[in-house]
Amino acid sequence: MSDPQLRRELTVARQIHADMGDSHEIIGISDPTLQERGAVLGRRVATAFAVLVFANVLFGIYAIAFMKKKERTQLNTAQNRSELAESLARTAAVALPAPSLEVEEIKFTAPVKDQDKLANKIIAAAKQVGGSGTKGLADQEGVLLFAEVPTARLNDFRESMKKLGATLPAAPVEPRAGDKMILQLRIVSAQ
Repeated sequence: MSDPQLRRELTVARQIHADMGDSHEIIGISDPTLQERGAVLGRRVATAFAVLVFANVLFGIYAIAFMKKKERTQLNTAQNRSELAESLARTAAVALPAPSLEVEEIKFTAPVKDQDKLANKIIAAAKQVGGSGTKGLADQEGVLLFAEVPTARLNDFRESMKKLGATLPAAPVEPRAGDKMILQLRIVSAQ
């Protein structure tokens, strides 16, 4: 402080420092070399690559787990559907036995004038054994009737048809499971 020359230099240094203000220039530190910048850039690229590989592996694991879950769900759904179909088939077989398409046909021969009377006797015989009968349309070939008879009384009905002059089939259809059987009766014209 006592030397005027040094005070002037201090004032100039303060003035220079005050004029620099926000300058980021630092004395004594040099710019990084090309090799140093390359090393920094290389580390950054390697870090970014490692992060991307890690993210890709995580996504792959998630996708595989999700696909396996979806396959298990589809497999369970298919298995449930097949079990349900089998269960419904078993239930339907027990609850609703398949109808027999075999129909026993019993034939009668009668003159045209007596066919209506014979048809009424056949229907009465079906009712007598606990069944029912219905008369179809008459045509030039004769009259067609259908009788629904309890299987327990089927032989009684066949015997009553023999008494009325029926021609029974050589091998009568045996009743299947069920409590009733349908018979087709045809009355044809006598030649």
